[in-house]
Amino acid sequence: MEQKILVVDDDQQVTSFLERFFARHGYKSATAATAAELFKILETESFDLIILDLILPDEDGFEVAKRIRSEMETPLIMLTARDEVYDRIVGLELGADDYVTKPYEPRELLARMRSVMRRYAGGGSRPETSAKALRFDALEIDLIRSVVRNIHNDSELRLTSTEFALLRALADAQGEVLTREQILTTVYGNSVQITDRAIDAHVVRLRKKLGGATQNEDLIRTVHGVGYKLAALVS
Repeated sequence: MEQKILVVDDDQQVTSFLERFFARHGYKSATAATAAELFKILETESFDLIILDLILPDEDGFEVAKRIRSEMETPLIMLTARDEVYDRIVGLELGADDYVTKPYEPRELLARMRSVMRRYAGGGSRPETSAKALRFDALEIDLIRSVVRNIHNDSELRLTSTEFALLRALADAQGEVLTREQILTTVYGNSVQITDRAIDAHVVRLRKKLGGATQNEDLIRTVHGVGYKLAALVS
């Protein structure tokens, strides 16, 4: 099935180019020039990925990203001319899966898109397993559907593709410490440039969601100077 991309940017030259570029690589795309137009489109259509420019004429991009994340877990890449580390960290803390700065090489954007969507589909480099689910604490990772649910009340946690991939990597490690380099390789792959601070931002968001579901805020432990590990028995 052809994957659908929504590009949100008020620069018509950019959106027109990306529509043609994505079509050449097998993707269907739609565009929106404003936040209002974006949310109107999302009322009737669903997408496999949203590319969001942070500078829009009618609303701050960070607020738009926050609203997107409050309503859905569609993979999200932020696209902006701002290259401040603070902006990148805020964007990732709001739930973006990646952050690309202008000017950019279209093939790099394509590689990052594919990497994010592979994570959403449960892909990526990880040990082979015949298991269909991983269980720990009050949670179950459904490896077939790529979702995480609370076993006690049978509710699904709303995780982004990156958060899901990160949690699965920690569960696959069976309590062993994953260094940040291992997380970079397993979760993000070689096609994405992610900093240690970006990893930390995703861990913070994931901890909050897991703590809300299990009342255990120490489920992901920091091993200072090394990385992270899952502090629960995985079965």
